[in-house]
Amino acid sequence: MQHSPRTVLHRTDCSRQIGDDRLLYIYMSDYEQYLTPEQVAERLQIGIETVYRFLRTGKLRGSRISHKAWRISEMNLASFMRGQNISELLFEQYLAEQGLGRADHEPKFPGAMKKVDYRILHNGKPLWFEVKEFADDMSLFSGDSGGSFDGYAAIRGKINKASEKFRDYNGECCSLVLFNEGANLAHIDSPGIVMGAMLGNLSFRVPIDIEARKQAGPTKNFFGDGGRMVHPHTKTPQNTTISAMIALERLPVGQRECRIRMTREELNESRQFSWDEIFEMSKPTCPAEERLVLRTIVYENPYARIPLPTDIFSGPFDERWGPRDGHMSRAYVGAELADLERREQELDLHLGPLQRYLKRSEEIQKKI
Repeated sequence: MQHSPRTVLHRTDCSRQIGDDRLLYIYMSDYEQYLTPEQVAERLQIGIETVYRFLRTGKLRGSRISHKAWRISEMNLASFMRGQNISELLFEQYLAEQGLGRADHEPKFPGAMKKVDYRILHNGKPLWFEVKEFADDMSLFSGDSGGSFDGYAAIRGKINKASEKFRDYNGECCSLVLFNEGANLAHIDSPGIVMGAMLGNLSFRVPIDIEARKQAGPTKNFFGDGGRMVHPHTKTPQNTTISAMIALERLPVGQRECRIRMTREELNESRQFSWDEIFEMSKPTCPAEERLVLRTIVYENPYARIPLPTDIFSGPFDERWGPRDGHMSRAYVGAELADLERREQELDLHLGPLQRYLKRSEEIQKKI
């Protein structure tokens, strides 16, 4: 099968040392490559019907692009071959890219009833990480909420499960790593949602002068009820073992660079492109426009007994949120992410679609 120019151009094999065994694993590239069931059967040296049975039962994850046609990503195939979740493979890749050393997978801990996914040594001290993803998590769609949506529920469920894993790890630095590319009901890249799941529902107070019938002061935001790091009744810290929540994601840098390029061309031509023009211009013409960057967003637990060190998870596209000057704010942003956001803000790409459309229309009318 001939792959189109939009598929992955390269793949690198790397290795890691675990004890006395040397295991090879697929080092994920910036671009995704998809295989046919026939290619997977040849790669695994098994029958094609066996591959289709794995796909139908969900043992091997794939995408059904028509009634009969399936496509399997290199990442899903690697997950199947290694017997690990995609989130674990990507977390190992991130650690390797950032030079954070060898990760011990499910190591033993004295007195612990359950094993945590990973341990790394940082400055001679162990850091523990439980990695969880939301793919195929049917609990997101259960219940009789009548169409309502609780943005905190999915993340709070993962916090509860991680807390059980960390129960016997008192005195250790433990973090929960979240990965999500398959469930749009879990917004792990939204600081408000994740910190709300940790500390309480995002709420606000508006002081009102009833006699004057007007607002009497500035609106103040605060965390309400429901946070898993706070006791529901006493409002005191209850989960001090989890040092931080860490969102792991593949940032679509190529797409964002493409938006910047199109917006600049619109300004140069003093007009707004039609949907057909936008569709054509959005088609990747080179690998750089499909570039995905593996990065993390750290959400510190302000009540943690042992904080996560600040000199890790600090890559060029990483960011960190934590308690600063009495409130939760962004404490770190990588240099390349900061530059990307600066160029987007110069073109108002940080605004919503309607706000941006109205502002751009007004600017174009002034130039005519």
